[in-house]
Amino acid sequence: MDRWLLNTFPTWGLVLLIVGGAVVVGVGGFLLMRRFVPSLATHADSRSLSSAFGISSGLFSFVLAFTIGQLYTNFTRANSDARQEASVLAQVLRSSEGLPGIGVTIRQESLSYAREVRTHEWQLMEHGRSSVQAWQAIDRIYATLDKARATSGSNPFYAQTLARMNDLVVARRTRLDDANLSLPVVFQVMLLFGAVLALSTTFYFKPFGEGIQVAMIGAASALVGTAMLVALMLDYPYSGSIAVSSAPFKAATLLLLSGT
Repeated sequence: MDRWLLNTFPTWGLVLLIVGGAVVVGVGGFLLMRRFVPSLATHADSRSLSSAFGISSGLFSFVLAFTIGQLYTNFTRANSDARQEASVLAQVLRSSEGLPGIGVTIRQESLSYAREVRTHEWQLMEHGRSSVQAWQAIDRIYATLDKARATSGSNPFYAQTLARMNDLVVARRTRLDDANLSLPVVFQVMLLFGAVLALSTTFYFKPFGEGIQVAMIGAASALVGTAMLVALMLDYPYSGSIAVSSAPFKAATLLLLSGT
């Protein structure tokens, strides 16, 4: 569900949906409670920012902060893994320069792989999928190396290129796994339940009048909604408007890294 939201709505749409929705739930829930549970206004007083509110809000804040920290760690790791794969591909370009005859072919096939990853596969990764054509591009590079084994097998650059290709496959699999990094569904449900519970406890807080109380509940709801929005946008590193960039796989960047 959250991946669908990230891929469907722009950032401003998510702000309206998540933050605005939290404000509607908070303020709307308070007004409904006041209407259908009149005793709420009678028993609400300035001392109601009590242990129930403090404990629930404190626990929820801790869990939410921990969640955002973990999601940000996942995002930075996914970004680092993508750059690592691009660096390994640049090393393939570099080492293949020392292979007479097949060096140009490997270079063309490597850049073809990078182009497929940057254009087609990056779009598929938004939905947690990978490109078959990218795997085929890797197979072509291996086939080129295999055909030249008899003539270039003794060349030290041949072994280096083959080793870097093996590293490329490992880095590629890691990147594809990163596309599905997400919070478990059970944890997401618990987080939503905690947000509703934390907001509901503010209904018993009556500072200086109902108008100020509504404003404070709206502000608290917006703050909770903003935090939930941050958590949502960091979920699935390759989906949404702040997804991991494909810039490291640009041909100019790879050629610059390889020094060729």
